[in-house]
Amino acid sequence: MKLTNPWGCDVREYNLLRSDNDVEPSYDIRNESIYFQIYVSPQDEVCIVGNVDHNYICWCSITNLSEKEINAAIINLLLSFSNERMYSTEHRVLGPRYQEIKRWHYFTVRREWYEDHYRYRSPVSNCFFGTPPHNNGVFLVHEIDNFVREERKKCHFRLIDPVYVSILHTYKTLLRKQNNPEYYQEVLPLIKLLENEAYLKLCHDEEVRRVYWECLDQGSSLYNAYMTAVR
Repeated sequence: MKLTNPWGCDVREYNLLRSDNDVEPSYDIRNESIYFQIYVSPQDEVCIVGNVDHNYICWCSITNLSEKEINAAIINLLLSFSNERMYSTEHRVLGPRYQEIKRWHYFTVRREWYEDHYRYRSPVSNCFFGTPPHNNGVFLVHEIDNFVREERKKCHFRLIDPVYVSILHTYKTLLRKQNNPEYYQEVLPLIKLLENEAYLKLCHDEEVRRVYWECLDQGSSLYNAYMTAVR
């Protein structure tokens, strides 16, 4: 099956998973369905990952938000994928960009039981969509656009008063106040509050993103210390 973009290029060429970075799964995943993780950067890059499970992927591409026809063709191709596919891991395929892309904002599209059969559900609009021949790629591209637009609106309203940057710095100071397992439980509500503001990952202001991530990283460090202590 060949799905092309308007310039006649086979969209399979966008797949960063190739013969030099594929792996042989340690268990049988040939009949597993794909679910999507769609990452978007502050600069509007889009990374579409076709996950088979929490260990293996069968697709990973990096395009731009403006490349709507290409992104739609990629999604339609993924929805039609047969069992004849290569497998790898995100870390192996993305290489030096892995840590960067894992910090982008994202949403996940999974299959769920709906009206007597499994269909994919977009968490952006909470709508279900099916499989080809319907142009589900166009639908999901609209969902990506809506996701970015709505999350950036949240950024705008959150930062309408520049004082919020100072608040982020205060959060960072609080999270770094102590570094012991018990302190994690004390600041857990703050960590959850920050996790709910993930839209800041799309903020155009680099300082806001930097301080926000410093807060999340410190929260993660406290969590790791806590889990080590309670094991």
